[in-house]
Amino acid sequence: MFSSFLKVMPVLTLLGVGAAAQDIAAQNVTKSAPTMQTPMPCGIVEGDNCLARGCACSYGGRLEFDFLYWQAQNTGFMYGYEIKDPNAVAASNNIGSIMRLPAKWDPGFRIGAGWNTDYDHWDVFAGWTWFRDHATKSRSVTGVTGTLLGFAPMWPNMAASSPVWQHVHAGWHMWHNACDLELGRAYYITKHLSLRPHYGLRGGWIHQKFTSSLTLPMTGSFSQLDFHGKNNFWGVGPRVGIQSNWHFCDNSWSVLGKASTALLLGETRTRYRSESLATGSTTFLTRHNVKDHFSQVVPNLQLFLGVDWSSCFNCDKYLLGINAGWEVNYYWNQFNILSMNEAAALAPTAAFGNHAVSMEGLTVNLHFDF
Repeated sequence: MFSSFLKVMPVLTLLGVGAAAQDIAAQNVTKSAPTMQTPMPCGIVEGDNCLARGCACSYGGRLEFDFLYWQAQNTGFMYGYEIKDPNAVAASNNIGSIMRLPAKWDPGFRIGAGWNTDYDHWDVFAGWTWFRDHATKSRSVTGVTGTLLGFAPMWPNMAASSPVWQHVHAGWHMWHNACDLELGRAYYITKHLSLRPHYGLRGGWIHQKFTSSLTLPMTGSFSQLDFHGKNNFWGVGPRVGIQSNWHFCDNSWSVLGKASTALLLGETRTRYRSESLATGSTTFLTRHNVKDHFSQVVPNLQLFLGVDWSSCFNCDKYLLGINAGWEVNYYWNQFNILSMNEAAALAPTAAFGNHAVSMEGLTVNLHFDF
């Protein structure tokens, strides 16, 4: 029995040594193997892979340039009234249509610069928007002899015995500037949806000129009537807004939405001037020249909806992106020009209604973080 145990003892010893060697090797492999980390889920725990603005190593400057192709309109300016009843009698019949200027497309631009800080991912941004628009329109009627078909002016408010005109020409010119200062922070609320609320200041200027000219009257002692109006506004006030990005396709593409509103406290200056040219004369007679200025708070609304593409490169040090979409800007209370009654030397007729300036159209944005 004892001799048999001595015979198998070497075999058991070799087996034990082999098993111990295998255990030591397995432990060494386990220690040397890298630990696999689960990516941090965006919207729950923020990390380097969850930045909603910029790239992991791109804390620093930001530059933006926007190309604007917008159309603008002021619905308060009605430059004439077209009489469509050949048997119209000034005191009894009133059949016709109001004439307004059509919206016209014009280019503009927006430039901006900012800084993406490493302090809790906050950022600051400043931008300047410039846009100018103009619209003109001419209308004529023929074969009006013996009828009252033609045009009547909206400014000034003519008397019942005033002539009907055969030709009218009108124009509108607008200059718009806006300066914005923002403090914001972008963050994910789900795996693919990020928000960037921001607040700051906006300063805005809107300068407008309105003109209309009527010529070729059927009857009367003067051959031309001109109207010139100005409505200039500037204001500064608080502005708040939010930007949303719904990311897809590896977060390079996103549906981009922006909304902001501001309350601008400032001053409005208006001017009303009308002139007439007597038949056979070359010198215009100033009929009215009225000015007004007052302070008011003007609300402003800005909306944008489009598609964005952005990508990091050079070891996440830089970000380049482009987006395009439809933008709308809306300013309340932008037609405050008084009207005059030509029938007698009466006080001006107060402006009425809440006529706004609207600007809308295509906005193409190029942005670069470095």
